[in-house]
Amino acid sequence: MPTISVIIPVYGNLGDLDRLLDGLAKQTIHPHEIILVDSSPKSSLTPPPGVKYVRNPEGNALSWDYNYGAQQATGDFLLNMQQDCVPEDPQAVETLYNSLTNKRVAAVPLVTLPRENWEQYNFWGKVMMARWIGRVQQGISGKLDLIRRDVFLKIGGYDTERFSFAGEDMDLFLRLSEQGEVFVSNAEIFHYHSQKRPLRFRDMLTKHYQLAESFGALFRRWGLKLKQIPYSGHWTHHLSKYLYPLLPLAVVTAFFSLKCAGAIGLALLVLTQFTNMESWRVRDPKTPLLLLANPILFLAGFWGTLLGFVTGKQRYSQNK
Repeated sequence: MPTISVIIPVYGNLGDLDRLLDGLAKQTIHPHEIILVDSSPKSSLTPPPGVKYVRNPEGNALSWDYNYGAQQATGDFLLNMQQDCVPEDPQAVETLYNSLTNKRVAAVPLVTLPRENWEQYNFWGKVMMARWIGRVQQGISGKLDLIRRDVFLKIGGYDTERFSFAGEDMDLFLRLSEQGEVFVSNAEIFHYHSQKRPLRFRDMLTKHYQLAESFGALFRRWGLKLKQIPYSGHWTHHLSKYLYPLLPLAVVTAFFSLKCAGAIGLALLVLTQFTNMESWRVRDPKTPLLLLANPILFLAGFWGTLLGFVTGKQRYSQNK
């Protein structure tokens, strides 16, 4: 039987852990060990029996904790998970393992955000997660990623020097792909994505900027190789990148023709609605606000992408 080390970052909170541990106990392939990595500076957790609990003194985000957990692991395989996730099927881990042929270095699942969970979010929470409802091919996500431990350590794990709070999963996908195939299996994982508090537009704005900054850094490092990532096929999420050149074009055109610049601006006002098209499925009295919110998100994305490309790093935190 394979020796699989499950790594779960907890950051001072065990709120959803029992549900996940119960799901792992029902798997047809049982974990060799379960490692909880806690990088919270004020944590005083009492972990449940049967798990290994380690404190990460240098953790800043999930990627730091996964790297630290890998260093503590003794299994031949790493199973990186998040505690608000549960395998949909008792054979999910076995399905991942059986798909790891000699030429494959990692196997990842399909990720499902249940609609009933999404329905419980407030307006901006629904807007933020609208494109994730149902099953999505994400690639490396940290939700149920089975990775050969020797390969993970060989490439240095997640790149925490370039990517702090976003983009690290896509970067890892591409660096693992240089060692072998990262296979998207038909194993499935429920991502309950608990929102601990009602989200505000400011939360959406900062998250959007954060992701855009990571894209700029990713594009600088990988260029068109980003097309290899399964999530790159999610066209509405990436449509804004094709619209970015219209912004400097509008500025330059304004020096020669305000009418032409206005036409470009009007086109952007319309087209940016499609960059977050799924948000329009939200049925709420606040939904018309998206007419203004989507262009603002587009502008934030442009600036974040530009900064990420220039610096080659993603450093912005939502906690700032």
